[in-house]
Amino acid sequence: MAPRLPGRVVPLVRRGDRPVCVLLPGAGGGLNPYLRLAAALAPTHNVCVVRAAGLVPAEAPEESIDQMAEAALAALDADGLAPAAVFGWSLGGAVAWEICVRLADRGSRPDLVLVDASPLPRDSTTEDDTRIRETIVAMLGPRPEPDTVDRVRRVFDAQVAALAAYRSERGYPGRVLLLMCTDDEFTFRPRAERRWRELAPDLRAGRLDAGHFEVLEAEHLPQLTERIVPFLDPATQEAVR
Repeated sequence: MAPRLPGRVVPLVRRGDRPVCVLLPGAGGGLNPYLRLAAALAPTHNVCVVRAAGLVPAEAPEESIDQMAEAALAALDADGLAPAAVFGWSLGGAVAWEICVRLADRGSRPDLVLVDASPLPRDSTTEDDTRIRETIVAMLGPRPEPDTVDRVRRVFDAQVAALAAYRSERGYPGRVLLLMCTDDEFTFRPRAERRWRELAPDLRAGRLDAGHFEVLEAEHLPQLTERIVPFLDPATQEAVR
């Protein structure tokens, strides 16, 4: 008998019947960067993460952004979760966008937060990819299991290939908050923001004084949460209406 794989939806905050915020991880699929963010959203939302495929034994990575979005949406449906908000950082932003586009087809328009994400094909070199891959592996801690390291590298490579082939073609009519970092890690940001504005008629944009890989760390989290918590707060939105 094949081993039973763990579910894709990982609950981080669950307190009664409240709006659900879904988090989509960046390349490599690690969940740890989102734990502090989930705590910041806990006063108003139940929070869950859809983990990346391929991080557990006997599971293959997904090979396209569309495949990632379809699988994430199927996992949410299976758990009976209807997102009121979707958050995606880096690669997770592309997946979050595609999830929201599909939800809009069903008549639902969750609020969408994109952090340092691009709707355009990713340009990179082998040297760049190797450096970023090992940066992500270093986030696993001082002595990660070799099998875990191998799976993270395999997932990262599949995700990078998926981003190189991805370009968002469909608009999203819901509320969108776009936050870009200000470090020199990537050059895609001006082009990406122009394209997001073409795709999202109800878009708000801002900057985060943090590096791409540090934006969710404790020292930078306050500036992130001071932007997204009011944007997602149901009480604030009701007052505006």
